[in-house]
Amino acid sequence: MADAKPTLPALLVEALHGVRSVGVITGAGVSAESGVPTYRGKGGLYEEDEGKIDALTGTTLLSDPDRTWRAVGDLARHATGARPNAAHLAIAEIEKKVERFVLLTQNVDGLHEAAGSRNVIDIHGSITRTRCMGCGADGELGREELEAIHAAPRCRHCGATLRPAAVLFGEFLPEEKVERMRCEFLDNPPALVLVVGTSALFPYIVEPVLAARRAQRLTVEVNPAPTVLSSVVAWFLQGGAAAIVPEIAREIR
Repeated sequence: MADAKPTLPALLVEALHGVRSVGVITGAGVSAESGVPTYRGKGGLYEEDEGKIDALTGTTLLSDPDRTWRAVGDLARHATGARPNAAHLAIAEIEKKVERFVLLTQNVDGLHEAAGSRNVIDIHGSITRTRCMGCGADGELGREELEAIHAAPRCRHCGATLRPAAVLFGEFLPEEKVERMRCEFLDNPPALVLVVGTSALFPYIVEPVLAARRAQRLTVEVNPAPTVLSSVVAWFLQGGAAAIVPEIAREIR
């Protein structure tokens, strides 16, 4: 017998029917259901190897860019074959249904964009995009090229070392993306703020939810286990994103 679909609380369903603007915040838990390992915690890529985290710091990029790029290649290989799952697709469907939509993601795998999401704030950037550390030119690496990488690539314009266009450990978030987050989530919170698959350890994840609560907006968290936000949101739905988020999407009309 097939597993029964999750049933949303009736009061939540009623509230979702009137939603016209949505802000979604996602973390590694969404991509985990596509087979992309999380960074830390049980089963995480770096659960037993803190050296890999050191390789992905801004300091190591400057001193040993080859080591950083080998670690980036390792990330890409672990994501080989990953495809958007039901949660990614449901989030993209929500964007089509409402008048105003924004997605803030911590993920660097591009699966939200592959699923069809358009207004995305990829606060940590993407491992497939590059920026020249010399002339500043932006570029992109093919997935196969990235998976096979063993040394820092060079800029075809000036020959300088390229860096991943992603935020490494110890680096600041891009100011323009932080400003977008503030405008979209803090200055005028959406009617629904939906948090999915993040451990919510960083202020830029918590602040949008607190702003939504102060503005008396609807707040929902979907996670397999409680987080610091679970007692803050109006609704905490415990379970996997691929099972629950499509249910939420269906009720937004």
